[in-house]
Amino acid sequence: MATLGILECDVLYDDLIADYSSYGVMLSELLASIDPHLNFTFYQVHDGELPSGGACDAYLLTGSKTGVYDADHWVQPLMEWVREAHSRRERMLGICFGHQLLAHALGGHAGLSNKGWGVGNHMTEIDHRPMWLNDDQPAYQLIYSHKDQVSALPEGARRLAGSDFCEYAAWYLNDLVLSFQGHPEFTPEYFRRLLERRREDVGDERLTQAMNTLEQPNDSETIARWMTEFIHLPRA
Repeated sequence: MATLGILECDVLYDDLIADYSSYGVMLSELLASIDPHLNFTFYQVHDGELPSGGACDAYLLTGSKTGVYDADHWVQPLMEWVREAHSRRERMLGICFGHQLLAHALGGHAGLSNKGWGVGNHMTEIDHRPMWLNDDQPAYQLIYSHKDQVSALPEGARRLAGSDFCEYAAWYLNDLVLSFQGHPEFTPEYFRRLLERRREDVGDERLTQAMNTLEQPNDSETIARWMTEFIHLPRA
């Protein structure tokens, strides 16, 4: 059985913890619904806790309110850990902030976008499909909540999916990195509560537009299946 190390990069708002625990717990519950035999180990990265080499079969970096450009004490050590893990050919996945940090740490670039907040349940077109992905759907729909974006990919990486608003909504690097800007772990209920907390930052008009998208279906289970397939890929 494979073990996924979940690197928790944030703590939820106080009023959300009782119902949702953490980004990592939400992600583990989603992935376990696809693969009940997958084991999980949690690391509180925001408190300085990082895995030792080879501790898990793969690692997932969660979302965060922090940006890759922020001076929080744990961000630079995490970037260095990512570079060292990549040099050991450790397998890594990223969601939102994790997606951005993986790109930034491995030689690409991520930062604050001049397009503002990307929020809502949006469609993203698939561009380059990795050889291991046995799925021919042309696009997927996920909940997004971000104001930062990946603006350049690391050397050798390819764009898996993108949109006019978010050019690098998903990317991969061979069989070592798989990364998504969207949040497969977010339910509409969770996102409504989160979005209300960010009303002042997001703005009323964009918030209303985002809320109106939540009645549409999304492809969280599909993305979770891709993630579990990636975790279980045979080692080259």
